[in-house]
Amino acid sequence: MAAVLLPSSVAAFGGRCHSVHFSASVRTLSGLRGGSSSATAAEQHEYLPISLPDTFKERQEDVHVALLSVLHASRVTRHLQPIGSSVIQTISKQDASPVTVGDFASQAVALDTIHNTFANSDIYIAEEGSDALRNDEELLEKVWGAVNHVHKGDLNSQHDLLKAIDYGQGIDEEDQSAVTKRRVWTLDPIDGTKGFLRGREFGGQYCIALALIEDGEPVVSVLGCPNLPLPSTESTKTIPYGAWSENEIINDAATSNSGLFSSSRGCLFVAVRGGGCYEIPLHILEKYLLEQSAPETSSADLPWKRLHVTASDGTAKAKHEATFCLGVERGFSDPKGTVLKIAQVIHGPDALTVGDDGIPDIKNSLRMDGQGKYGLLARGDAEYFLRLPKDGYVDWVWDVAAGFLCLAEAGGKMSDVNGNAIEFSDIGKGRKAKLPDHIKGIFGSNGGTFHDELVSAFDEVNGSEANL
Repeated sequence: MAAVLLPSSVAAFGGRCHSVHFSASVRTLSGLRGGSSSATAAEQHEYLPISLPDTFKERQEDVHVALLSVLHASRVTRHLQPIGSSVIQTISKQDASPVTVGDFASQAVALDTIHNTFANSDIYIAEEGSDALRNDEELLEKVWGAVNHVHKGDLNSQHDLLKAIDYGQGIDEEDQSAVTKRRVWTLDPIDGTKGFLRGREFGGQYCIALALIEDGEPVVSVLGCPNLPLPSTESTKTIPYGAWSENEIINDAATSNSGLFSSSRGCLFVAVRGGGCYEIPLHILEKYLLEQSAPETSSADLPWKRLHVTASDGTAKAKHEATFCLGVERGFSDPKGTVLKIAQVIHGPDALTVGDDGIPDIKNSLRMDGQGKYGLLARGDAEYFLRLPKDGYVDWVWDVAAGFLCLAEAGGKMSDVNGNAIEFSDIGKGRKAKLPDHIKGIFGSNGGTFHDELVSAFDEVNGSEANL
């Protein structure tokens, strides 16, 4: 495992005052970069050694900053996600999608963490801006209070918080040539806001989706999924997917834990181009970084698990047995019901069932919000993902890039509906944040003949509908 150094500032955030016991190996960012000892203010952070997979050795600095960023954001959103159906304050954007205190708080701490390291050497593209907070003092106070409750970092004032949010909009960029920079960080601070609002015990899923695009290609990605069940736990079998089992509710109420994440849920997926995709429980990463005393588990023992999709040659599962992993909001991801027809082509005429609500659905499927779906495909819990939004809709890069790399590095594939590769080459140019207009939908799978079958089934359904 390759040793990486993490900022000591991580010790200070949390509902309690945490301190980290450092080893003798402490360096600054300038040392990591091979620079001189005259580090800038942004570079003068102490770092705690942590071991990453050896396959990440070419991207150690990028990965550890990305991990910190998403861990900070995962903690503040875990603190804010309601237990049950939400009464959390929301506002609506022009497309009627909700924005919450969690979205703003997550974006502030995530971008603050990255910007403290890379400053204006990189460009940042994120979903939210600060205008709503600047015009609503009460909402601003709630966001500020949430950040202060969980994150004791470098955000020392509400001005700092607003500025950090706006890094993602390019506001206050000192270097206006940022549009030509090679490196672009893309962030969705809460991907799956409606899942976030469904609440923890109901299994409401969401994720913090962060990706680094370099020279037009995703090279690092992290998906932080605070409410996602760990593999093979009881809640992976509940309906709706991820709903807390009775045992988990009892155990959660009886547990006194200095951390925010339980031992049964909270997953982090991280991928590096050419280096594979790995998963680690958030509670273990949190514990190692935030222990008040020296952790029992050394960094070298951190349980990074390399992920692989279900074998795509049919030896592990036949295509007609494949599990569909789909969004909860069908009105957005499948307004025409095309996905159900595709399932009937692949699974056969008995592919569908009718629930108690009288709405047909795919028998062998699970539904959840957010890009955590790509994590499930990456670890072999499902084989197919489809999103076919309404005509004219074009995806934002923050909805795609992080999941794209996690799936690809686990051996899977993402494409448009015609099987063509997803293009990121123009992202960041002129602050461009949308995928190319010709991408009319997204297919993800475990690859191979499974992906071919998905594209073929779409062609069949699409051709049939065109002839009506």
